[in-house]
Amino acid sequence: MRGLLIIGLGGMLGSIARYLTGQAINKLFTYQLPVGTLAVNMAGALLIGIVIGMGERFRWFNEPWHFFLAIGFCGSFTTYSTFAYENYTLLKEGHLASFMFYVVISLVVGIMLAWLGYALTRWM
Repeated sequence: MRGLLIIGLGGMLGSIARYLTGQAINKLFTYQLPVGTLAVNMAGALLIGIVIGMGERFRWFNEPWHFFLAIGFCGSFTTYSTFAYENYTLLKEGHLASFMFYVVISLVVGIMLAWLGYALTRWM
């Protein structure tokens, strides 16, 4: 139960940080491209790499810190951070076919499912 509360606190702060960061970036840049989301996703990818690296390097970075920062904060700041790290791990471990499959399925099928979900609302 304690772990879930720690994850929840990190998640709450991560989602607030995502919203505020995205809004701030979108005010600075007025491109047609969703720059706020892009910036959050890239920052999240960098941040989860730092968090996981710290977890492997420093003994004080124990399970509660991992729960709070990696799962809670980064997980709600952007799920792209997890996606990026999982793909990095596949590449690092030499699983090129799995990496390519995961990327293509995630992007192509994900976009198709977003379209399907939207289309379903038109028939309701």
